[in-house]
Amino acid sequence: MAISAATLLNIWETGTTQAPVVRVLTLLTPLFPETPVAELPIGMRDSLLLLVREWLLGTQMDCVAVCPGCATRVEFVVATTALRALAPTITEQQLTIGEQQLAFRLPASIDLLALPRDSAATRHLIERCLIEAPMTLSDEILTAVATAMTEADPLLDLRIALNCPDCGHTWVAPFDVAGFVWQELDRWVRRLLRDVHSLARAYGWEESAILALSPQRRALYLQMVNDERSVG
Repeated sequence: MAISAATLLNIWETGTTQAPVVRVLTLLTPLFPETPVAELPIGMRDSLLLLVREWLLGTQMDCVAVCPGCATRVEFVVATTALRALAPTITEQQLTIGEQQLAFRLPASIDLLALPRDSAATRHLIERCLIEAPMTLSDEILTAVATAMTEADPLLDLRIALNCPDCGHTWVAPFDVAGFVWQELDRWVRRLLRDVHSLARAYGWEESAILALSPQRRALYLQMVNDERSVG
């Protein structure tokens, strides 16, 4: 799917001042207008984010983490296709704890937006997502449901195993799909705006005209501008 530069620029401009969960919805809703994005399980939502990333930048994500053992910057690559394969296909799940039967749905953005900002947020999230449950929710039940949720939707709390090439330390690092994709979009937009600035100064074109150019034509004009500068 081709996404216009102007559309992404408008989405980015709106999202820069929003909270992370709202920002994700701002990005996805206009691109998938027939999909109830806010009601999708987080893994399904993030699968759409990764798909957008593929359209924009390809499937290979170059990542960096800091080794907790020696503070070395560790570079690693994650494929969007591999992460999208982790997305759940079933929204509602069943769980047996002892003799008790539970039913729950996987958390969605709409649930995250409704959470209070306190230490009981996890409990509130689980309570919102329970469909059938006993009257009393013990800590054991809450822990079991939280574990079952992350097992059913690995993207809900994604962790990536890493190894430091310098000290050999191994650890499991959290990976925030939504945050990572937005950071990449932010860098992409800032590069685009620098290109717009360069072409506007060189040719006197308006922003809308520059954004309407295909990436290939925009790159060719930029190359000609840079060639003239190097000659001069």
